[in-house]
Amino acid sequence: MAGIRVSTVVEAPAERVWELVGDYHALGDWHPHLPPSRLGNGLTGNAIGSVRVFELPDGVVLHETLLAYDEEARSYTYSFPDGTFHFDDYRATLRVTPVTELGASFVEWSVTFDIEPEHRKESSDRVHGVFTSGLAALRKHFAG
Repeated sequence: MAGIRVSTVVEAPAERVWELVGDYHALGDWHPHLPPSRLGNGLTGNAIGSVRVFELPDGVVLHETLLAYDEEARSYTYSFPDGTFHFDDYRATLRVTPVTELGASFVEWSVTFDIEPEHRKESSDRVHGVFTSGLAALRKHFAG
């Protein structure tokens, strides 16, 4: 099992950051490199089992399924089908935690997965880039 963990501090209270990132289906609304998603099944909102579908610019259609959602802990976990970008058992979590002394937020995006060694670098770099650019967009959004 391998993993990637990317984190940042956002200069806004956790409640405000979660208002933006806590809607599972709104990732494409704030992430600069993802288009808005469409519903992939009849489940809407943050219902466990809800599927969001991204049609990526390179022609890839990505289906992500919500596995866990915790409003109080400000986190959600999702997966996508085995084989997507060569990953198996892909489980990603986005979490927002208050940094109370600063009135800021610690935002962490992490994932665990299995992958064949020959695909590890390319696929891991792709995910790392998505996570890093998304967190940079959050910092920028709340900076001004």
